[in-house]
Amino acid sequence: MNTRAAAVQILNRLPFPFRQYELAMRRFFAQQAYDQNDRDFIDLIVKGVIIYHKQLDFIIKQIVRRPFQKLETMALNLLRVGLLQKTRLQLPDFAVVNETVEAARQLGRADLAGLVNATLRHAPAYEVWHKELEQFPLVEQLAIEFSHPEWLVARWLVNFGEAATRQLLAFNNEYQAVCWRHNPRYTDWSTLYNELVAQGYQVQTISLQPTVFFSVDKPGRLLQSPMFQEGACSVQDYSQGLAVQLLDPQPAEIILDLCAAPGGKTTYIAQLTDDQAKVLAYDKDAARLAQLTAETHRLGLASITCKVADASRAQFPLANKLIVDAPCSGTGVIARRADLRWNRTPADLQKLPSRQLAILNNVSRYLSRGGVLVYCTCSIEPEENWLVIEEFINTHPEFVVEPAEKYIAAEYCDEYGALKVLPFRHQLTGAFAVRLVKSDDFT
Repeated sequence: MNTRAAAVQILNRLPFPFRQYELAMRRFFAQQAYDQNDRDFIDLIVKGVIIYHKQLDFIIKQIVRRPFQKLETMALNLLRVGLLQKTRLQLPDFAVVNETVEAARQLGRADLAGLVNATLRHAPAYEVWHKELEQFPLVEQLAIEFSHPEWLVARWLVNFGEAATRQLLAFNNEYQAVCWRHNPRYTDWSTLYNELVAQGYQVQTISLQPTVFFSVDKPGRLLQSPMFQEGACSVQDYSQGLAVQLLDPQPAEIILDLCAAPGGKTTYIAQLTDDQAKVLAYDKDAARLAQLTAETHRLGLASITCKVADASRAQFPLANKLIVDAPCSGTGVIARRADLRWNRTPADLQKLPSRQLAILNNVSRYLSRGGVLVYCTCSIEPEENWLVIEEFINTHPEFVVEPAEKYIAAEYCDEYGALKVLPFRHQLTGAFAVRLVKSDDFT
């Protein structure tokens, strides 16, 4: 079947809000033979429809005469796939119409060919449907234009203002290059750089110290390469690695990584200590922890021990340093996951802080006096960040904030001493982290 039909078939298998779309694609490709270019195009279409479905559905409602609610899933996804190609990918009209009509036929739904043909041929230009938005309140305008849930748009307008919110919404919809972290145990950076260039990659460095973070123009190829399989690098956003730099791990320290899986921060701790610390990684998800164990082997790290444990209630050994990568809403990394915006609700911001605080209350007991605790999230919501820290400190006065600027570039630090990366300000995925020191003379 053609690539459009393949994309529709994958989308048909996903109940809203498009959970586990990546698993659905892996299963589909395991059963169907497509070359890498076709796989990439199918991936682009599926993710694009998931991201832009709110905007696409708004346009469909402007054209289709029958009630939107009565459109069956197959018809709706065919129209979404076709409109995405016209409105977002800006492919030639004749190709979009012909290929999407052919997709309907290949899927055994020739009866939908007329609907697809007529809808795609009469799709309004951007200026037309965008002008229709002017009659709606600002929250609804932005939610449709940038295809985000209205509740998120509303809270970001309050927290950041209109200009920053527009930039944030746009960032979430733009392609973000895959970020890689060099593994110095594989080889030095100069050798790896030359090897990448010799193999035809265009390499762009993001940071050189204390570890090289970089991007390449063919990330899918690198992910499948022997270089990656042998441990030359890891996938990790630079902004997420900053929390580990804030921890400032040192050789010979006992370091607990709580909520550790899938292990990007865990393995970075081991690398920064030249694999000479004792790193104990805990997570309550055994399957994800198994992925972390496999990652330690791929990277050649021997200092990490993985154990299944719930950080909110388990007992742990006494440590010099702790890092809590708390379960969170992930609103800072929406750009990395097509379905994330649709799988979060206001209720999450009511439930998650209590769990985050429970974890801090429990694990803080296992930090030695004078030790360091780093609390971090990939959320940009105050309820999960400073409000959690303030409540924790109110009941644990032995902990004080040590300014992040001592360890991280000032451009990534807020006025209260935390690491705070905002996508609209730094053009990086969002991150928050606070370094807390446990007083060694508190009574």
